[in-house]
Amino acid sequence: MKANALLLKMSCLAVAVCAAQSSFADQPWSQDRQWLLGDWNGQRQQLEKEGYKFNLNVMNQTATVLDGLDHHPTKNANQVALGANFDLAKIAGLPNTTAALTVTKRDGRNIASNIGMNGSPTEIYGRGNIWRLTQAWIKTGFLDNTLQFKLGRMGMSEDFNGSHCNFQSLILCGGQVGKSQGDVWYNGPVSGWAANIKYQFMPEWTFGVGVYENNPENTEVKDNANFNLSTDRAKGVLIPVELAWKTKKLNGLAGEYKVGGFWSSHDYDRVDAQAGQAPKSAIWLNTQQQLSSNATDSKGGLYGAVNLVWNNDKTANISDTQQIAFWYKGALPSRPTDQIGFGVGRYKFNDQVPANRDRDDEMNVELNYVYNYSPAVMLRPNIQYVYQPRGIPSRDNVWVAGISVGLNF
Repeated sequence: MKANALLLKMSCLAVAVCAAQSSFADQPWSQDRQWLLGDWNGQRQQLEKEGYKFNLNVMNQTATVLDGLDHHPTKNANQVALGANFDLAKIAGLPNTTAALTVTKRDGRNIASNIGMNGSPTEIYGRGNIWRLTQAWIKTGFLDNTLQFKLGRMGMSEDFNGSHCNFQSLILCGGQVGKSQGDVWYNGPVSGWAANIKYQFMPEWTFGVGVYENNPENTEVKDNANFNLSTDRAKGVLIPVELAWKTKKLNGLAGEYKVGGFWSSHDYDRVDAQAGQAPKSAIWLNTQQQLSSNATDSKGGLYGAVNLVWNNDKTANISDTQQIAFWYKGALPSRPTDQIGFGVGRYKFNDQVPANRDRDDEMNVELNYVYNYSPAVMLRPNIQYVYQPRGIPSRDNVWVAGISVGLNF
C-alpha cells in the first residue's frame, strides 16, 4: 500500500507539472525556463559570456518492488551537485584553458539491498550519504587545441570509458568499468588526483592516456575522507588508455567508437583458486551511433549504444559486462525533446571464483519515457526487470517501478 501511495503521489506531481504549462507562462515553471532560479536579471548569461558558468542540479530517484519478493519495499535516493566552470581564455587570457570545481551530496537508501542484486535500480545511490569533492581540475590545449592536458581531481569516466546516462538502472548509466571494478575504478561522485593527455592526431581520431591515483581512502564513507587530498594511503596508480573514432559515415549521422583498457600498478590477491597476486586490469569497447533523424530536428531520431567490458579473471569477481541500449528522441511530434528508451545490461560472474560456481549471470532491463518538461525539469518514469538476481538461477525474478526527477536550478 505504501508503494502504491508513493507512486500515486509521483504521478500526481507529473500531472501537476503538465497542467501548469498553460497557467505559469513566464514563471519558474514555464516550459522555456532554462533554470528554476532564473537568469538573475540577466546576470547569469552575462557571467557565462565572461567565462563563469554556475550549476546547481538535483536528481531524485524512487523505486518500488512490484513483484518477485514477499514484500514491496520502496526506497528513494538523491543527489545535489553544486559546481562552476571557468573559461580561463575569457577570464585570464589563457587560450584553450578551462577549469571546473564541483561538490556533490548524496543521500537516501538502496533498494538493491532489499532485492539482493549486483546492480541497482537507482544509479544515483552509492559512495555514502556525505558531501564529496567531485571535480577540481584545469585543462589546457596546445597545437590548435589538438593536444589537451588535464590535471587535478576527477573521476575516471570523465575521460575514459565514458558513456550515455539515459536510464535509471545502474548498469545502463555511464561508464561500465566502475560497475564491476569499483574498488579501484572511481567514478563520480568520488574523485582522485590524476593527469591525462588527449591527442587528436587526425580530425576523426583521438588517443588518450592517463595516470590516476589508486587510493581507497577516497571512497571511505566518513566526513574526514570526503575532501581527502592526501596520497599517503594510495596503492599505486591506474593507467588507462583509449582510442576514439568520431565519424558521420552512416548517412551523415554522428557516431563515436572507442576501444581502451587499464592496468593497475598494485597487485591484488587472486580471486580464483590459485595462490599469489596479480594486477587489476580490463579492456573495453564503447559505441554510440545515431541511427536515424527526423525532418524537424537533426538531433532527433533513433540512437543506439553498445558497451562491453572484459575484466582480468584473476582479480575480478565479475568477469565481463555487456550493455545494449536504444532511445528515440522526439517520438511524439508534440514533444520533440522527449525520449523513449529501452536497455539491457548483463553481469557475468567469474566462474573461476569458488563462491561463484553455482552462479551464472544477472540481467537488468529497463523501459522508460523521458518527459523533458523544460530545460530545467525532467521526469523519467520507468519499469525495470531483474533476471537472476546475483546470478542465482533459483532466485525469483523481480519487477521494479521507478521514477527519476531531475531539476536544474
